[in-house]
Amino acid sequence: MYKSGRWGAQVPFAVMVGVMAAGYPSAGFSQSQGSDTSLPAVTIDAPQQRRAETRPARQSSRSATATRRVRAPRRVAAPPAPPAIAAQASERIDGHVDGYVATRSGSGSKTNTPLRELPQTVNVITADQIRDQGAQSVSQALRYTPGVLAESYGGASQFDAYTQIRGFQADTYLDGTRLPNGTTSTFWASTVMEPYGLERIEVLKGPSSGLYGQTSLGGIVNMTSKRPTDTPFGEIQLQTGSFDRKQVAFDFGGPTDATGQFLYRLTGLVRDADTQVNFMKDNRAYIAPSFTWRPDADTTLTILANYQSEWGGKTSFNYLPTSGTLTFNPYGRLPRDLYVGEPTFDRFSRQQGSIGYQFEHRFNDALTVRQNLRYFEVDTQLKALNRSGELQADNQTLNRRAFGIDAGARSLALDNQAEVRFITGPFSHVALFGIDYRIEDNHYNIGSAAAPPINVYHPTYGLAITDPGTTNFQLSSTTSSQLGGYVQDQIKFGRWVATIGGRYDVADADTLNGKTGVIARQRDSAFTGRVGLNYLFDNGVTPYVAYSTAFQPQPGTDFLGNVYKPTTGEQIEAGIKYQPPGTRTMITVSGFSINQQNRLTADLDHLGSFIQTAGARVNGVEIESKTEVTRGLNIIASYAHLDHEVTASNNPADIGKRLAQTPNDQAALWAMYEIQGGELRGLGVGGGMRYIGKTYDISNATVTPGYALFDAVIQCDLANLSPQLKGARFSVNGLNLFDKYYLTQCTTGQGCTLGLGRTVLATLTYRW
Repeated sequence: MYKSGRWGAQVPFAVMVGVMAAGYPSAGFSQSQGSDTSLPAVTIDAPQQRRAETRPARQSSRSATATRRVRAPRRVAAPPAPPAIAAQASERIDGHVDGYVATRSGSGSKTNTPLRELPQTVNVITADQIRDQGAQSVSQALRYTPGVLAESYGGASQFDAYTQIRGFQADTYLDGTRLPNGTTSTFWASTVMEPYGLERIEVLKGPSSGLYGQTSLGGIVNMTSKRPTDTPFGEIQLQTGSFDRKQVAFDFGGPTDATGQFLYRLTGLVRDADTQVNFMKDNRAYIAPSFTWRPDADTTLTILANYQSEWGGKTSFNYLPTSGTLTFNPYGRLPRDLYVGEPTFDRFSRQQGSIGYQFEHRFNDALTVRQNLRYFEVDTQLKALNRSGELQADNQTLNRRAFGIDAGARSLALDNQAEVRFITGPFSHVALFGIDYRIEDNHYNIGSAAAPPINVYHPTYGLAITDPGTTNFQLSSTTSSQLGGYVQDQIKFGRWVATIGGRYDVADADTLNGKTGVIARQRDSAFTGRVGLNYLFDNGVTPYVAYSTAFQPQPGTDFLGNVYKPTTGEQIEAGIKYQPPGTRTMITVSGFSINQQNRLTADLDHLGSFIQTAGARVNGVEIESKTEVTRGLNIIASYAHLDHEVTASNNPADIGKRLAQTPNDQAALWAMYEIQGGELRGLGVGGGMRYIGKTYDISNATVTPGYALFDAVIQCDLANLSPQLKGARFSVNGLNLFDKYYLTQCTTGQGCTLGLGRTVLATLTYRW
């Protein structure tokens, strides 16, 4: 499958680190665990409650567990908490959240931390929100999140890689480990995760290199997989709707033994569906088994795997000419279902899969160690015709070229963590020490050949197309690695919470030019970090301020063969988080300023090459409110304003221009109400509006108009019709209810992509 398996000696190194760390808990600390002098005396706030947050209490045969029970009476029991507070205290950062309001996050600090104590904006999209809004992709799940632009590649896109946060392309993570996505060489091999297999999606805004290493300035999208639960359950789901959609999904799991030592979960989905574009399919098969072993109350090992296949479809580069979409054409507007490829020639298939584990061992109230590992692989094969330029003078004929692409990526990520809780005088600490390693190998082979034109108003298919292969136009492969060590301390002093963290990374990349055989080698190193301060008022108001930095290596060379320097940047963010005590409400208002250096810009003297003379600035304000107003009524409201511009460039004409595909304004409102009692109990009605402002292409010569779209949903608990239907639920989602014709992005010389038209989905779910 892979043409460039050049991991060499680095793979044994990664495996060695994993083996050493896996043995570390049992070997490195086995003697000190029973020693009175191995750790300093500490005082811990409510460790029994902390244990309940991570896993349900169980019987254990360990003598250490019995010892902790003896110490328990020294702590004064708190009075019973209100239901909303009790739910928040027991919320798992990797578990299900009832409703839309999450109160804790594992992405913002790599520890189990309340959202209001994080000095950074974190937006959490729960599985209930994904379900109610009818999201069929991760991009669609992000529609109501402020400052995130996630569907810029069109309504029939087969990729999620164009997600932007605060004007910069986002990096994607699964369960805290980075996935291949979005760079020039790996866009075609980027990952597309099935949202039915996710428990939550967290958007960590702003530079986060202090924890994660090389990351985008805008932030990361971290997806959390569904995993085994203590309570046995099962779910079967049938779905049909627009574009001849037929889908079956299932999700079940629970303990396999009476003591709950072994847990399992199996989630899967099979779909046969068309899209709004003729001949393009949305077929998918997805399976995700997971298994948890808990040998005692302090040790957990969870194995997570998934495999996804998409097949049988055609593909399109998804761009149509601006004439007939953005601008007037005397022959009329181009329809959404227009396919400018060749069905007898075009092909698309993608296979991706991963396997990994998450290990945690709690030695005592002070020390917990974790290790997360994931191996991921994705392979994409496609043949397609792409438009070449705009329409000819007759306003009907579109030139085309044939392309063949073979792209793939594989990665291994390993993250070792030690969390230490202790007190020094009036200060309580949650210190995190970590070493992580990641290696990725990707290849990108492409071929190109001439192809006959097509009349976009009267397309004729069945023409002979020359197969370009995948070797005659561009060949490249890159092996990159990152080794980093990081330290973070979350310090509490009264109502103050200070977060201080730093990280040092060494990143290597070897890029092979398949045409010349030349390998460009580069090594970059950087220190990044974050400093933040929160103040926790008793009424739930939390003002905060933070400063953070980021770096992102840029593989490749300029025209003269000089390797690129890493793109760097920093952010200042200040805001207020509001979580009223005893309620299910989370409101975040933030203001920020991001500055970027070493941005790539076109080399004016050498066509097709880039140099690093550009810089950019983004100032913005974001507001998000998620609240359960009353039992059964959930409301989401969000707004983002971005003031962005190019601040430096080798071309003076670029200075002051807007960043590409970055709207100045976004707004969204969603409300969902479910009747709680009476004969109509379980009947739910919801709806929302989302607005995206106008955007510019990189030259600022072409402007994509803004648009507002409306969605709705109605749900019904079928148990009200008959007791035999207990556990059955029926829902109907309508997306873009008024069937608005809109463009997601337009680019000078490249054309426009069309947004998703009206889509209706009917879903029948039976859960037991």
